[in-house]
Amino acid sequence: MANEVKMSGPIFSSPNKRLAKALNTSLLDIAILGSDWVKKQLVKGHGFRTGYLKGSVGGGLVKNLHAQIDAGELHKGRNLVYAAWVEGVSKANKRSRFKGYFMFRNVFNKLKKQPKEVKDIMEYNIRNELN
Repeated sequence: MANEVKMSGPIFSSPNKRLAKALNTSLLDIAILGSDWVKKQLVKGHGFRTGYLKGSVGGGLVKNLHAQIDAGELHKGRNLVYAAWVEGVSKANKRSRFKGYFMFRNVFNKLKKQPKEVKDIMEYNIRNELN
């Protein structure tokens, strides 16, 4: 599952280094916050058995102005094999009664609405870097 947000304009086509640093710091903080929200959904009876998936979920910067939340790819080299099934996006979900928990999708939708936490993170890091 991949989602992309594209922004255009002079500030995004050639951002200055300080603004880019503030945005990257913000994206990292938001990815970590989002990964925590994914982990909070993994509880006994809801995607949690051994804790390995929960321990594999993380967020981080992929490259300049790009962050991601995943089930192990950033920190372990690849997502856990069964993470797609637990999420509900594997072929096996179509054949079984288990349709998935959609933890990552839930967090994506929550972040897309730009909750107060996201706005606060962005404002703090931009003010901190540009002041």
